[in-house]
Amino acid sequence: MEQGMDQEAAQAAAPHPPCGTVHEGVPYATPEQLAGELAEPLGAALEAGGPVVVAMEPDNRAALSAVLGPAASAVDWRELDEVHRVPPFTVATRWARLSRRTPRPEQRTTVVAQHSARLGLDLGHWARLDAALTVALAGLPVTMLCAYPEDGDLDLLRATHPALRVGGASVPTETVRDPLGVLSEFPPPPPSDLGPPVAELAFTQATLSAARRLVTQVSPAAGLDPERVADLVLAVNEIATNSAEHGPGAGRLRLWGGAGRVVAEVYDVGRMDVAFPGLVAPPPSGERGRGLWLASELSDVLQVWSDVAGTTVRLVVETEAADRSAGAP
Repeated sequence: MEQGMDQEAAQAAAPHPPCGTVHEGVPYATPEQLAGELAEPLGAALEAGGPVVVAMEPDNRAALSAVLGPAASAVDWRELDEVHRVPPFTVATRWARLSRRTPRPEQRTTVVAQHSARLGLDLGHWARLDAALTVALAGLPVTMLCAYPEDGDLDLLRATHPALRVGGASVPTETVRDPLGVLSEFPPPPPSDLGPPVAELAFTQATLSAARRLVTQVSPAAGLDPERVADLVLAVNEIATNSAEHGPGAGRLRLWGGAGRVVAEVYDVGRMDVAFPGLVAPPPSGERGRGLWLASELSDVLQVWSDVAGTTVRLVVETEAADRSAGAP
C-alpha cells in the first residue's frame, strides 16, 4: 500500500468543497479492499439521489455490489470494455456529458472507473485519460473515483490525481502535474490507417457546399438515420470551414462508411495548437474554438493530430443503436 498514506495523514486531509470537481485515485490490492474504500462515498451519493455510474472488472463489481447491498440496484453499471473502446479524450468527454445532460445538471454525479491492465491498453492511454478528465470535468459537480491496482505505477497515479482515497479519507497528493505536462510526456499516437476511403474531395472555401453534399450522399448507405446524417454534415462543415477560412485555405475530406458508422477525416497543411481539442466549451467572448467544440458535441468521437506536416481531424458518427451498445454515457 501507498507509503506515507497512513490514517493520521488521512484524518488531517481537508474535506472536499460542497461543489466543483473531485478527481481521486483509489489504489487497492484486493476487490474487497476496493469495495471498502468506495462504500462510503457511493453510499452517500446514492442516498443523495444523484447519478452513480460504475465501470469495473467483474470481481470488483461483485465485491462492491455485496458491500452496497440493495442500494446496488440503483447504480448504473457500465461494461469496462465498451467504455474504453473509444480514445481516452472521448471517454473523458462522455463522462463530462453525463453530468451536463442530466435532468438536474446541478446535482452531483459520481463515477467510478477502473484502470485495467486486462484491456491491453498502454500506460499512455490511462495518462491521457486522467489528464483529459482534469480538463473536461473542471468546474462540474462530478466526483470521479479512479480505481487503480496498487501494483501499477503509483507515481503516475499521484501525478494525475489531486488526491488519493486511502483509509476511507481523501489525501491530497503533492506531486500532481499540470495536464499539459502529462500530455507532453504521453502524446496521442498517430492516426491509424483506415484503408482506401469510399469517397474523398479536395475543397476550398468556394467548394464547402460540395463537401457537405458528399457527406450527405455517403452517410445513408452506412445506416445513419437523417438526424445523425445532419449531425455529421454540420460537424464536418465546422472543421472544413476552419481549414478554408481560418487555416491554409484548402483541405481534403475523406470518408469511410459501414456497419452503422461513418468516419470523416479532414486534413490540411496548417498547424493546430490545441492540446485538448473539443473537451471544453470556449468562453462566450472567445473568437476561436467554437468549431471544434461543436464538432465534438455532434459526433461520437473526435480526434486531432497536428505536426509539421499538417493537421488531421477525424470524426466518427454512429447510429443510435451502435452508440447505446457501446455503453456511451
